[in-house]
Amino acid sequence: MGFRNEVLTYNQKHQLISEGDRLLVACSGGADSVALLTFLHQQVDDLNIEIGCVHANHGLRAEESDEDERFVQTLCQSLQIPFYTKNLDIQEVLQRENGNLQDVCRRERYHFFEQTMKAKGYNKLAVAHHADDQVESVFMGLTRGTRANGMYAKRSFGTEELIRPLLSVTRTQIEHYLNKQQYTYREDSSNQKDTYTRNRFRRHIMPLVQEENPNVAKTIAQWTQQQQQDEQLLQKLALKEYEGIIVSSSHDSLSIDLNRFQDIELALQKRVVLLLLNYLYPNEKLWLSHSLIDQIHNQCLERDGSSEVHLPKGRKGYRHYSTMLFSFDETNFSDPISATIPDDGQWHSVGSDLRIKLCNKDDAFCFGTEWYVTLEPSELPIRLRGRLTGDRMLLKGMKEAKRLSRLLIDEKVPRHTRDAIQLLVTQQGEIIGVPGVRLGARFTTQPHDGWTHKLIIEKESNYA
Repeated sequence: MGFRNEVLTYNQKHQLISEGDRLLVACSGGADSVALLTFLHQQVDDLNIEIGCVHANHGLRAEESDEDERFVQTLCQSLQIPFYTKNLDIQEVLQRENGNLQDVCRRERYHFFEQTMKAKGYNKLAVAHHADDQVESVFMGLTRGTRANGMYAKRSFGTEELIRPLLSVTRTQIEHYLNKQQYTYREDSSNQKDTYTRNRFRRHIMPLVQEENPNVAKTIAQWTQQQQQDEQLLQKLALKEYEGIIVSSSHDSLSIDLNRFQDIELALQKRVVLLLLNYLYPNEKLWLSHSLIDQIHNQCLERDGSSEVHLPKGRKGYRHYSTMLFSFDETNFSDPISATIPDDGQWHSVGSDLRIKLCNKDDAFCFGTEWYVTLEPSELPIRLRGRLTGDRMLLKGMKEAKRLSRLLIDEKVPRHTRDAIQLLVTQQGEIIGVPGVRLGARFTTQPHDGWTHKLIIEKESNYA
């Protein structure tokens, strides 16, 4: 199959380019990106698309970098392709952040690409990764111990999409196409240095692999396709399991059922952990370490006692017996609510995903899980307050009030949530209930002689 047919077949199979697309083509001036730019230019009418070209000048090779930019600009002028470029101040960023050179270059480059797409109205970014790049990516992933599924034919990019139309063809095929079309290209002198990991793989590992199997690029292409299909299925299964373990969620916390988590197939458990982290860190590139993922995974497999995991950016995970709670804000559990609860039948939040309302005996439309209590006018309105040292409450069947600190232990209330517990207190200061934990001796589940009020407690999340 010829170069053109192979690329177009791959495009059709993965639905990379559609009629009416506006493609922004990233072109460095090297063989791969020149082949992509010129090939797509040839297909503009047949595919009914528009293309533009974007070039990032990293300024790392002095005059050579500027010559690359001029070469791409001249090529675009000859083909009448819109051209966008920018000089990236990589050295300034490196001095400010003391980061990794390649990571900084890639981040700044793609940020510029995304800005250009938004400003000029392009809906897809086309990059020139090819089959040999795929082999390198797989072997590098295996060496680093990360997932070796390779690069995908397309993925989301900001609000738009990134596509790799040349992923099915080899570097040899690309060079043959350029020679046949009589297109020239630039050689990046840094590609001959062993400074970068990818260069070392390309210069020293790939020749040995290709000597063992000259068709290794095609073999790896088939393998990565199967891996990616398997991964997509596993992700769907993991998402279903993830949804099944959620106990509650809010804008600042998420709790999961560890018994259900531990019933999940081992192959899916770490994928579920990653989904948890994606929930905790939305709209962020997943930069979390394997050690952190393993730490959370190990905590989710524990069954006894309590523990705490510190997460990046001040977030925390709290495990208490069969529940794991993830907090977005470490102050989440230390700010008790203080409020008055009138007997007007209106809902009031009491924290811990609970709400209550107090209804007087004459309110005929006060429905729910009801607790009956006798309250004197002098005791009203009851109020909510946080715990204090020495707090006690009288429980049904007991002659003396029980210390709340002991009650919370007996009821297995997680230690990290105890300071946020809300107490129902009369105007005289008597503690009559702890919503979500236990109500005092004054409450009954059935009407009793002389009852004056009904208390209703429900989950707020049921009505979100």
